[in-house]
Amino acid sequence: MFLALREIKFEKIRYSLIITLILFISYLVFVLNGLATGLSDLNKSAITQWHASTILLDKDAEGRLSQSFLERSDQQKINGQGTPLSQYSALVKNNQTGKTNAQILAIEAKGFIYKNLKISSGMNFKKDNTAVVSEQLKENGFKIGDKINIANNDIQLQIVGFTPKASFNVAPVIYTSFKSMAKINQAPVNGIVFNKTLKGNPQFKHSKLYTITSFISKLPGYQAQQLTFKFMIGFLYIIVFIVISIFLYILTIQKLPNFGVMKAQGISTRYLILNTLTQTFIVAVIGVSLAMMLTVITAYVLPSEVPIAINIKQVLTTSFGILIMSLLGALLPIRQIIKVDPFEMIGG
Repeated sequence: MFLALREIKFEKIRYSLIITLILFISYLVFVLNGLATGLSDLNKSAITQWHASTILLDKDAEGRLSQSFLERSDQQKINGQGTPLSQYSALVKNNQTGKTNAQILAIEAKGFIYKNLKISSGMNFKKDNTAVVSEQLKENGFKIGDKINIANNDIQLQIVGFTPKASFNVAPVIYTSFKSMAKINQAPVNGIVFNKTLKGNPQFKHSKLYTITSFISKLPGYQAQQLTFKFMIGFLYIIVFIVISIFLYILTIQKLPNFGVMKAQGISTRYLILNTLTQTFIVAVIGVSLAMMLTVITAYVLPSEVPIAINIKQVLTTSFGILIMSLLGALLPIRQIIKVDPFEMIGG
């Protein structure tokens, strides 16, 4: 540790360059992870809040709620289990704002989604033509008491409460009753959600059960979006490995005569290897720590329109991955240290 710190202090510029590269690569990984999580939440946050396990959809709907229309015969087989859903995508506005995309979801007051719905302000809907809406609509100027105007429709829904950021298919959710939805879109039952194991093992002729995880993965564009981010993040891990390898290899080649002299003085190869690993670990920790600080600042100053979500567990996991790749990057220069012959280096 002593030798590692002394060398870093002596070669400030060289090691500062390595730290800077690790800083920017780590920062990019953290931001991409944050964006991936933020976009994922925009797609599924409402679904996550249901705390459901499975959903019943039309077997020809390919897992899409909006394309599903359940046959009445299949609905009768569940014997009142679960809670039905009706979805309608619409452009909505109030008297002060422009049009905003939203997902209107009809739920039953006796269902578990309604009972478990978190209300951040106001109250849950109880009467016809009232609704609980996502807090995201606050950013568009909506407030309690406002009348929601629905495009191409004469029906208005009055906001009686807000629920914490709930979105579905990248659009804020508006929860209302089936009676209110019937005035908007005839209220077809698009799906039935379950939070417990379905009793009786019913056999559905026209429908199919999906796990919530499978249902989320089939949301339009969700899989492609997440795979794209994972590919970019994985590629950045490889870049960290390559950058560390190149820098440390060059530094090691330049220091081979010094290593030869130290070996001739009786300093073990094991000590020199540990010294290199310690240097790598120190510069990686500094670079990653600075990147974490910069990421937190970035998330704080970015406008709410940018869907970035910083998850502490995810940041720590990513930091650990970058540190591992940095240490692996030190393997190439370590090989040179092992091979160095003290007699050749000192001209023996």
